Amino acid sequence: MLEQEYIAMFAGIHGLNPFSADAEHFGNRAVSMDSFSETEDFFTHTPPEIIGHNLAAGACTDLLACGVRPEILIQSWNLDDSRPMEYYGKIASGIESVLRHYGARCIGGDLGCARPWSWTAAVSAECVSPVTRTAKSREPFDLYISGPMGKANLAAVTGEAMPEIPLREPVPSGTLFATDTSGGFFDALENFRRVNTGMNLFFDVEKVLSQDIPQSMDFDRMSFLVGGVGEYELIYAVPRGMPVPGIRIGEGDFTSEEENMFCWGQGGQWIGRMKNPPPDYRNIRQEEWVKATMEYLREMMS
Repeated sequence: MLEQEYIAMFAGIHGLNPFSADAEHFGNRAVSMDSFSETEDFFTHTPPEIIGHNLAAGACTDLLACGVRPEILIQSWNLDDSRPMEYYGKIASGIESVLRHYGARCIGGDLGCARPWSWTAAVSAECVSPVTRTAKSREPFDLYISGPMGKANLAAVTGEAMPEIPLREPVPSGTLFATDTSGGFFDALENFRRVNTGMNLFFDVEKVLSQDIPQSMDFDRMSFLVGGVGEYELIYAVPRGMPVPGIRIGEGDFTSEEENMFCWGQGGQWIGRMKNPPPDYRNIRQEEWVKATMEYLREMMS
């Protein structure tokens, strides 16, 4: 599926600006919609309570990236009727636990049938001035991430259960620009590159990678940051020197040039540069995912 092309087509028809922020902003509200399925999101071997937790946590992250806590959620279920009601009840309990954490409420939804099952939710919150992916001021900044990454992509490769998504707070007040990592770390950086100009960004991938990613894997450890399995951490920039929670992974500034320059390193040694967008995994056969990931890494190192 040519996801970006479809998004651009629908946006053009409806007069939308889909890439500027993680959630849409209408009046004084931020609204976001997200969809998940058992197979597409690698939930086949995941306990249902954790599935529910991850569904809700993933759906809420778009609002957190805009700087607000979710308030209401409305859901649509397409159920696989070969599963018992107890299974879906446990998923729903996981969803509800996340909503309680944020003080949000599910106010209803819709029900249908499909195999494999899928779940769609819209979340909303009052939000007068959302944080967007476009920098609100072009000043030197520090780049932060809310937590380490790579474990979800590792689980997808090894066929293990998806790890439980940590529940994060909204990006800090004063954030210049932000997004989440629902499509992977490098995909999140592409969100910034798509809507800004003249941005220089230098980041250390070792500060992003989870310590749980083993050194002896057959894959380059950095490939688990390229992969498109969502981990729903937050990436946010704040004015240089501003103390905020999270892991400082890099820094940047702006120039008058049109081109953006995103460079990466490991352990303080600068190694490569982002040149093209990361692989669009929805437009690649699954048996070609590893090859596409490795080709992208080689491209950045050349």
